[in-house]
Amino acid sequence: MNDVALWLRGGAEVREGLRLLGIYTPNPLLERLVTARPRLYKSQLVKALSGYSDVPAGQLLAPPEPQPRNRFREEWPFLSKPGCPVELKILANDKITAYEGTIEGHRALFECGSLEDCFETAKKLLKNFQQNRQITAEFAYYKEHGKILGKHPVFAQSRQYDAYRKMSVVELVAESKRLKGAIWRAESEIRRGDKPHLKDSREERIEAKRRQLEVVEGMIAESDKRTR
Repeated sequence: MNDVALWLRGGAEVREGLRLLGIYTPNPLLERLVTARPRLYKSQLVKALSGYSDVPAGQLLAPPEPQPRNRFREEWPFLSKPGCPVELKILANDKITAYEGTIEGHRALFECGSLEDCFETAKKLLKNFQQNRQITAEFAYYKEHGKILGKHPVFAQSRQYDAYRKMSVVELVAESKRLKGAIWRAESEIRRGDKPHLKDSREERIEAKRRQLEVVEGMIAESDKRTR
């Protein structure tokens, strides 16, 4: 397998493609176009170099296409039944979003214009893939056993909300202050930038705390209305 075939099979990263273009078939105009608009003209770069590959085009890596699948409600019929846990119904929309994000992420990998683009695209793809698989595990377990597996974070969140409903107004106010402090600390950690590898997890923690805070403040507001 020559350099062009290896480049194509490896995802056709643009900067390496421009280097190969200069070696195999110099084309200053195409080089300028690809450099200025890599997403738009990458396909032209691939076309220009494909003829120099020693591997038939059909054997080269291609972006995956969505696989045929059953209609969502047919695949998971319990979602339409009255006794379905509300957490699974919440996860249904997340699953569709994660699945579509996974398919789109696969396609986007083949349009990356730089290693940085590839890194960010792959990170989003992996996150959507993991989310989709995690929800699928919950659905498959409930479909087979008729009970919740309960490993997805939405179930811990649901238990937390149940605990909030048992709190007094005084306790809810204290919880609101605690959540605001936790959000402020996490945001301060991100601003410091001392541990960039923890940025994603910190942002997820902030988002979770904000959702909890919204619920708590909603309960406080509802209690105020009842006492007026």
